[in-house]
Amino acid sequence: MVKLRKENSEGSILSLVGFQTKLTYLEQARIFRMIPVLNHAEFAKFGSVHRNTFIDSPKLLNLFPQLKNYENIFFASQITGVEGYMASAASGIYAGLNAVLKIKNKTMMSLDNRSMIGGLINYMTTENKHFQPMSENFGLLQRIKMRNKAQRREKLAEISVDYIKNWRKSYESAID
Repeated sequence: MVKLRKENSEGSILSLVGFQTKLTYLEQARIFRMIPVLNHAEFAKFGSVHRNTFIDSPKLLNLFPQLKNYENIFFASQITGVEGYMASAASGIYAGLNAVLKIKNKTMMSLDNRSMIGGLINYMTTENKHFQPMSENFGLLQRIKMRNKAQRREKLAEISVDYIKNWRKSYESAID
């Protein structure tokens, strides 16, 4: 499957999503033109391989996410092994909130897998010999048994919203 993403409001420039390759630009153009809808396309940019740099978070970080051996240092975003803009932003907010608690000599607060960010934090801080970056997915959330996938996801979303609301209230009480 080829996925195209609009790169401007007119839709006259499209990106091929997920085409990381070591192929030369000429070879990419040749191969992409084999796809009927791209036969006469003008390519503004070609794919290239990029390397994700990330630390071995399960070995280095605790749940808050601080360095285990240097607790004044917090990590967040893609360097920790979360992928995507929202996960990176959420992990930064989470680390920042715990940094504030630490500065104020309050007990730091963890999240569990009742929320997506909690599921990601737990994934990136649980010992794993083959740790690789992870983006948000329903497999990170607590398991609930329901046959209907849409209803299960809706229930997981409800649980997550309630959990985060309560976590926020607890945080606000702790910070006072």
